[in-house]
Amino acid sequence: MINPELIAGILFLPCMADNEAIEIVGTERFSNYTGYASSFRFNGDHVDKKEIDVLGRRKSRIIAIDALSSPGKRQYRVECLLREINKALCGFLDHLKCHQYQKFFQDMGSQHDPNVKGSSGHSEVYHLSQGNPSTSSQTIEGTLANQLLRNHEAHYCSHLDYQQEIGVVTGNWGCGAFGGDPQLKAMLQWLAASQALRPFIMYYTFDLEALQILGQVAQWISSQGWTVGELWDMLMDYSVQRLRGETGAGFFSWLLPSLNSHDAILLNNSHNV
Repeated sequence: MINPELIAGILFLPCMADNEAIEIVGTERFSNYTGYASSFRFNGDHVDKKEIDVLGRRKSRIIAIDALSSPGKRQYRVECLLREINKALCGFLDHLKCHQYQKFFQDMGSQHDPNVKGSSGHSEVYHLSQGNPSTSSQTIEGTLANQLLRNHEAHYCSHLDYQQEIGVVTGNWGCGAFGGDPQLKAMLQWLAASQALRPFIMYYTFDLEALQILGQVAQWISSQGWTVGELWDMLMDYSVQRLRGETGAGFFSWLLPSLNSHDAILLNNSHNV
């Protein structure tokens, strides 16, 4: 609704397969808004100040990726986890650098023993930051610029020749009307963005209670230097326990008791700051 060109675009966009995403380039935003779903409301005109490319389009990219609908407990099955993380990866990859990705992943794969748990997906888990749930593009763009600077200093990815460091801005994908597990989906998107070698992911929780400590959990995971494969292994272990009925806790609550007391104190202190 805020980008009316997308409404017309629906007529030309096909139904996606599980390994497909749709990238829409150059849409212009015309409206501000508040709320979500039934609370969604028009909140005044918006003047899109994004730069123009050589074709006269706004320098904006919107990715369409369809999540599993009403997955219930089956979302913890390995085939569903793979479906969702691969769907997100399809959306987050920079397809203009396809050949560079292929070479990078081939080089990484040749360094790993396939019999070692967590040996796949050995790329670094890049920075995840919670965004301020503002509908103002100026606020969002300013936040991203600051985040990009910090991430450039700490996590610059030299594997690909970036002309611009373009990250991912996302939120509670598949967690509203679709009924997905927000903690699980947040981790899957983080993994996909890291495996896609995006320099950062800005995650908008929109004050969802289940994600109140997302920033602290992400900070702790990053401090441990976990790879994509290692975090994936933790998600797999958790999901197996959910399917077996061995735990009913969310992923964050399941993960935090596994920390030693010193790490737990640090996490609690950072949450209270």
